[in-house]
Amino acid sequence: MAEQPEVFLERMTWPEIEAAIAAGRTRAVVCLAAVEQHGPHLPEGTDAWLGQELAGRLARALGDALVAPVIRPGCSEHHLGFPGTITVPVEVLVALLDAYVDSLSRHGFERFLLFTSHGGNLPALTNWPGRRRPQVSVLDDPRPVVGAIRQALSGFGAAGPAGRHADLGETAAMLATRPELVRMERVTAGFQGEVGLGELLANGTRALSPSGTFGDPTSATAAMGAAVLAAWTQCLLDSLHPGASDGPPLA
Repeated sequence: MAEQPEVFLERMTWPEIEAAIAAGRTRAVVCLAAVEQHGPHLPEGTDAWLGQELAGRLARALGDALVAPVIRPGCSEHHLGFPGTITVPVEVLVALLDAYVDSLSRHGFERFLLFTSHGGNLPALTNWPGRRRPQVSVLDDPRPVVGAIRQALSGFGAAGPAGRHADLGETAAMLATRPELVRMERVTAGFQGEVGLGELLANGTRALSPSGTFGDPTSATAAMGAAVLAAWTQCLLDSLHPGASDGPPLA
C-alpha cells in the first residue's frame, strides 16, 4: 500500500509545500478550535486534537488540499469558570482568519475550507466578513454534525443527546485519536438536560455543569470514536453541498 502524501503544513518544509501547490494541492483546510476545559477526564486541547484529525481526514478525502495549523485558542468565555481555559475576543479570532487566508493566498492557495471543532467559535465564524469571498467555503451549521454523531452512536445502542461538550461522542472520539490523554478512571456523568449555545454563552458552563461535562460519557469506547469520526468527516464533506437536520449546537 502506497504511503499517503503529507497533508499538514506544519510537518512540511517550504520546498515540499511549494511542490504540492505546483502539483495542484491549492485548497487549504482551516479548523478553528479551542484551549478549554473538557471535564475531569479530557484534556484542555481536546478540540484542537479532534479538529486536527478531522482536518487531515478532509484533506485526504478531497485530494487537492493541505491542512493549515489549527487555530487556537478560540472564543471560550463560557468555560472560564474552570482553570486552564484560554479565550480570545471575537475580533482577535476574526483577524486571525483574515491573516490565514491572506497569507496562504500569497503562496498560491486558491480555495479555503473552514470549519470549527468548538461551538463557541460559531458566532465569530458566522459573522466573519471574509466568508463572503468567492474562494472561501465555511461549514458552520452544527445541526448535520450533531445528527451524524447521534446516528453513529445509535449503532452502539446509545440514545439521547449527542454532539455536546465532553460527552459520549467527544470522549469516544478522543479514545480513538489520543487515548493516552483520556482519564477514563475520572469520567463521570454530567448535565443531562438540553441547552442551547446562547444559554451557555450567557450563563457559563459551570452554572449548568459543575464538572464541565454534558451527558454521560462513562460508556465511551474507541470503537464508538472511530464511528463518530468517520460520520463527522463524511458529514463535513457532505456539507460542501448544503443540507439540514435537527439538533442542538455543539458546545
